[in-house]
Amino acid sequence: MADTLPTVKNSRKQSARRLIAVIAILVAANIAAWFFHAQADLTGDKRYTITDATRNMLKHLDRKIEVLVFLDGDDMPAAFQQLSNSTREMLRHFRDISDNKVTFRVIDPLGSDSTAINVLKQYRMQGIPVNISSGKKGMTQKMIFPWALATTPGDSGRIIGYPVFLQEVNSMIFNKKILLKSEMLLEYNLANGIHQLTRKERPAVAYLMGNGEQFDPHIGTALATLQQFYQVDTFNLGGEAAIPTRYKTILINRPTIPFNDQDKFKIDQYVMNGGNVFWSINMVTGTVDSLQNGHFNAMPLDLNLADLLFHYGVRINANMIEDAVSYAYIPVQSGPDAEATMLPWIYFPVLNAGSEHPVVKHLNGVLGRFVSSIDTNTNDPAIRKTPLLTSGKYARTEAAPLPVILQSAIEPPNPAAFPKANLMAAVLLEGSFSSAYAERRPIPVANLIDSLKLTVKTKAVRAGKMIVTGDADMLANEYSDANGPADMGVYRFDPAIKYDNKSFLLNGMEYMNDDDNLLAARSKSFDTRILDPKLVARERGKWQFINIGIPLAAILIFGAVFSFVRKKKYAQ
Repeated sequence: MADTLPTVKNSRKQSARRLIAVIAILVAANIAAWFFHAQADLTGDKRYTITDATRNMLKHLDRKIEVLVFLDGDDMPAAFQQLSNSTREMLRHFRDISDNKVTFRVIDPLGSDSTAINVLKQYRMQGIPVNISSGKKGMTQKMIFPWALATTPGDSGRIIGYPVFLQEVNSMIFNKKILLKSEMLLEYNLANGIHQLTRKERPAVAYLMGNGEQFDPHIGTALATLQQFYQVDTFNLGGEAAIPTRYKTILINRPTIPFNDQDKFKIDQYVMNGGNVFWSINMVTGTVDSLQNGHFNAMPLDLNLADLLFHYGVRINANMIEDAVSYAYIPVQSGPDAEATMLPWIYFPVLNAGSEHPVVKHLNGVLGRFVSSIDTNTNDPAIRKTPLLTSGKYARTEAAPLPVILQSAIEPPNPAAFPKANLMAAVLLEGSFSSAYAERRPIPVANLIDSLKLTVKTKAVRAGKMIVTGDADMLANEYSDANGPADMGVYRFDPAIKYDNKSFLLNGMEYMNDDDNLLAARSKSFDTRILDPKLVARERGKWQFINIGIPLAAILIFGAVFSFVRKKKYAQ
């Protein structure tokens, strides 16, 4: 008996040591997990993998960034809570990759921190009212703030911030489709916010003038939007000998006066010096206001650009795309005293992404008005051509001149009469362009070269990019004296719908100006994992039994077997 007591005491001491060791290991593991966050992405769509461009940007940050997340609070709808959780998870990745240069805080704007509302007001981050179930009390409304604010100390020591809208679609109804899109673009939106906040200087962009380009309130929103991200200048093409190379991109929007040979030569040599061009061109006449009398004749518009654009690889046709399925509506009166009815308007196609390119991926539709189709050629195999925007599956073209009659909308379009599909309305050109004046030099161009002693470049010094659209109205905004300029993508006849015209412009300009290529994060695609509600209702009992009943049964069986074995062992 005396020999047994020390053995029992030693056994108890060993058990205590093991327990203390296990507890210490668990505590150490939790502390390590707090400071060192890591995970393996085993998903097929790689939804938790950070793109190389974002990773590179985060690794080379030269200052501290704090991100304030305002999507928090009690009784948040499940979809918003999931987006909030995804935002935190993404920012943990950013924190680890940046070696803690990126930190974040989650703040409930309606909580005890009264400064949160003031910050939201300062940066004009508006809340969204959502309906929340309150049980027997019915539905109540609550403000949700799907915003984050990237902040950093400025050169003067004052905190500067950049707001990031986390919800991709501004809607009171936040369904699973919108949630999925918001999560897909979460990395890009947060990374772009940090990038805009930390870059040393904004790229310079020139808005070309001198050929009747649009410069009125209808282009005000586009220019104001670009000024948030770029140094935007107007540049008179006819008044200068050359386009300065400090401009990374030039924007040619809605010219109405033909270009002469000298002006085309200046554009060509700008491209040879590595510049990028955003061509926003109308090849037929006509605007919404042309329909004030109920009809007009759409005429071809000769800008003397066909030879230059064809050399680079494209042709904008003097025609109109008519779409029988993907279109906007227009108010039409069937008679003098009848009320206006919204009817399909085949001349205003809602253009879709023509490829998986990040410039257009995840866009919901770009509104076109009197759009011309675009063809590409194979003049230079070194130039890569990517369709950006296309018509629907049932479309056709009609060459100008053509009559456009408002009353024609009364007859519904018959898809069988629209035999063409995916007509191209915008295209991206990439590669090392060759000069259109390498072998051909008209007399005015030769005189300009001689008088200024210019050295003509016949091949681009580096790869360049061009975006060519067959509709200048893509960049236009509605305007009224009473309300001023509307946002891009807002349609005057249906203001409740907002098309993605602004996103198309910003994505295109970013792709041409951002060498870091953060736009690659927009290429993410997640597999839709939405349950079939009918199947859920039909098999609810079976899966409840599998998930709850089988584990309980396994525990009971294990307990019974363990008890039987133990009794048998000690009974002997």
